[in-house]
Amino acid sequence: MTTSESSGLSRRTLLRTTAAAGAAAAATTVIHPGLAAAAPAHAAKPDLPAQPAAKAGSIPTPEQYFGFRIGSDGNLATWGKMVPYYQLVASKSNRFIYEEVGKTTLGNPYVMLTISSPKNLANLDNLIAANSKLADPRGLSPTDAQEIARTSKPFYYVQAGIHSTEVGNSQATVEWVYRLATEQSDYIDGILDNLVILLVPCQNPDGLVLVNDYFVSTAGTNYSRTYPDLYHKYCGHDDNRDWFMLTQVESHLNVSIQNKYHPQIFQDSHQAGSGAPRMFTPPYLSPYDINIDPITVQQTDTLGLAMQRGMTAAGMKGVGWGAEYDYWTPSRQYCVYHGAVRILTEAASCSNLAYPLVSDTPIGQQTTDINFIEPYDQKTWTLRQIVDYVSQAFYSGIEAVAYDTYNWLYNFYRLSAKAVNRTSPYAYVIPAGQRDPQAVRDALDIFHTGAVEIRQAQAAFAAGGKQYPAGSYVIYLNQPYAGFAKTLLEVQDYPLLLEYPGGPPQTPYDVTAQTLPMLLGFQADAIGSSFSASTKLLTAVKPPAVTMPAAPPSGGAYAFGPESYGVFQIVAKLQKQNIPTFRAGASFTDGGRTFPVGTFLVPPTDAARQVLQNQSKNTGIPVAALAAVPGVAGVQLKPRTKIGLLKPPNNLPSGWLMWMFDQYGVDYAIVKAQDYGNLAGKFDAIVMPQGVSKNSIVNGLNPNNYPPDWSWAFGVGNDGWTKLHDYVTGGGTLVAYGSASSTAQQLFNLPITSILPSDSTQFYCPGSLLSQEIDTDDPVAWGMDAHNPVWFNEDRAYKLTDTTAYPVHVVAKYPDSGDQLQSGWLIGGQYLNGAVNGLSWTVGKGYVVTFGSEIGFRTWNRGEEKMVFNAMYYGPSTKLTPEAFQRLGQ
Repeated sequence: MTTSESSGLSRRTLLRTTAAAGAAAAATTVIHPGLAAAAPAHAAKPDLPAQPAAKAGSIPTPEQYFGFRIGSDGNLATWGKMVPYYQLVASKSNRFIYEEVGKTTLGNPYVMLTISSPKNLANLDNLIAANSKLADPRGLSPTDAQEIARTSKPFYYVQAGIHSTEVGNSQATVEWVYRLATEQSDYIDGILDNLVILLVPCQNPDGLVLVNDYFVSTAGTNYSRTYPDLYHKYCGHDDNRDWFMLTQVESHLNVSIQNKYHPQIFQDSHQAGSGAPRMFTPPYLSPYDINIDPITVQQTDTLGLAMQRGMTAAGMKGVGWGAEYDYWTPSRQYCVYHGAVRILTEAASCSNLAYPLVSDTPIGQQTTDINFIEPYDQKTWTLRQIVDYVSQAFYSGIEAVAYDTYNWLYNFYRLSAKAVNRTSPYAYVIPAGQRDPQAVRDALDIFHTGAVEIRQAQAAFAAGGKQYPAGSYVIYLNQPYAGFAKTLLEVQDYPLLLEYPGGPPQTPYDVTAQTLPMLLGFQADAIGSSFSASTKLLTAVKPPAVTMPAAPPSGGAYAFGPESYGVFQIVAKLQKQNIPTFRAGASFTDGGRTFPVGTFLVPPTDAARQVLQNQSKNTGIPVAALAAVPGVAGVQLKPRTKIGLLKPPNNLPSGWLMWMFDQYGVDYAIVKAQDYGNLAGKFDAIVMPQGVSKNSIVNGLNPNNYPPDWSWAFGVGNDGWTKLHDYVTGGGTLVAYGSASSTAQQLFNLPITSILPSDSTQFYCPGSLLSQEIDTDDPVAWGMDAHNPVWFNEDRAYKLTDTTAYPVHVVAKYPDSGDQLQSGWLIGGQYLNGAVNGLSWTVGKGYVVTFGSEIGFRTWNRGEEKMVFNAMYYGPSTKLTPEAFQRLGQ
């Protein structure tokens, strides 16, 4: 059955435009319906019966309410005025429901508007229930699904403003809201009768407040108009790279909408660079993740091309598809593993957020191609044009779905039915009793949040030729969202894609690997054939139950192992309570049990017991009671260790590290320009993440371009650079990773040299997991798996050129030979053979640790990131002889 009959929306109705739609046309540029932009315009018939669009009173136009035309040069609506406008519209229009879904990281309202005909909104619960049945079709027959497809309505979820300097999309939503609330035409009535629109006008309200308010506050000054720092407290521009780890509040709010409404379409509205196509939509470049259903891939292409058609027919030039963006990584597209297409729109940016871009020649590509039909032939590009282009794409998108409701709904059922009838692989098993309960807990939390069904074995069982104990977790893959679990648990084999035979690699848009067991550090086994196990469906994820031991004798101590990265939650609590904490510098035995090097020991006080009991319960990390403190060398952590974080403005890696520090309760502070006069008095250890350079320290922000509020980020000059050097040589600790390892090399003239070819045809590794050999006896690596993979994202690998300049120890290296790739994509792995990654140095009286790899990448590789915590606490610690350690420092 085709849709022109079943949708209830006739083609003639769809082909009417809104050129004479009254007040809406007076307030904004008319956006023509995409399917009909080449057809004659028709006003809505005056004799058609129409449901009044407003409940009572009139809704002011955006220009009346905000005091300027949306998209006009140099003007940006702020969140503080946008939210009341949405509330006003919803209070007066019976086509709208306003909802505050939750609060953001900084406490701003996260808003969603549900938009449809009054009849659909009155029936919303039933429409949601129908969508839920299609999303999980177990027990639903094809006949029943066809009936739902004939009678129900698709859900179109659109969001804007996740990247807050991409201002045009969230501005455009203001006009969408006004038009959909007030316009009385066959066209708008037809769309709203056949579609439920879920509009999140800003996915990152915190960033919109920071960016737009700063823009407004600097009007009439000589200051830069663009907010200079991260526009999300923690993840800045990476906030849409969080859609599989799901670390952020906003990610959870976004997922909660998708899990409740099960939309068929998710439109993710962005802006690209000023030289990009005036608007990008799908189809995407190759490759696509094989865990995305082919129906989803095809529908993505179809809807993206409908947007392209609408813009071209409306005379909008310079639009293109099939360039730059691929359909690979789940970090940007939670929706595709939950039945919804992801429609990425990327409008070209103008100048300085809201001012015209002016060129001496026509802007952008000037050659035609099958995916770039008409070059943009103008020399200016404005915010108003951005609003018009993104609006045209949006209306073309919702129109295409409204005209094809049956297929969108029934295909949604088809792909869900395929998922629940999957036969191979049969399941993944995550064995109970693993070395890192925090890693298992974090993975299960991701799956549970992602609506994946997790079952726990009630008794031991056999599967795939192995025995598994009771308590093991089973994820069967014949369930609706198994693709989400599968793509995160399996090894990625990214295809070898070259620009041309023998040429450079076709650059993936983002990274190529996301194998959770390697990133976090746990075991998960793929089981190919069916097996029998007694399991229970989990309704919540909890840490494994642990029992606090009886208090040790006065000569003993509490002990907990170093294997889990979660132990640093416990350490931070002990530090906050000023409870003495020690680490054993060698393995030892007690009561017939062997404890590994790096084991934490805590004197048996009542205060210590209270902290350990609470934290052990919260993390699932067991605590033991030692009969006697072993006579081994060790260290005492410096009480209330103070950590400094070198964070240049807009530095993403430092933002992610802030998130991790805040989750664990680490006592840290940003290193400000004013601190360089007394670094040793303020910080026991300083962490220097990826992206920190000599220039960012010495020059920083230019005081001429930013208000005095930003003085913390102004440059400290060569004098500050020297003071950082002297801080370390005088006894401080510095931990550097990624490109910051080169900064540390420059600061201390470290004898290392990069050995990787710069030619990408010889060596290329864009976000993959590689083999690594770790010396677990080194304090930096205490508690590590000796073969924990390294995350490598176009990073550095070194050769140590001199072992006499400074006392130095190799903490981590690449194997001398063999296949270095574990998951993702690697060209020229042989260049890594024997290369050095992690090094610990004694520099003067200080301690320096460098990693060429980005060991804190988006907090994904937490199993590896543990070495940052090890290093920053070990450096300032007091080193104890066996005798002093046995006395616990007394």
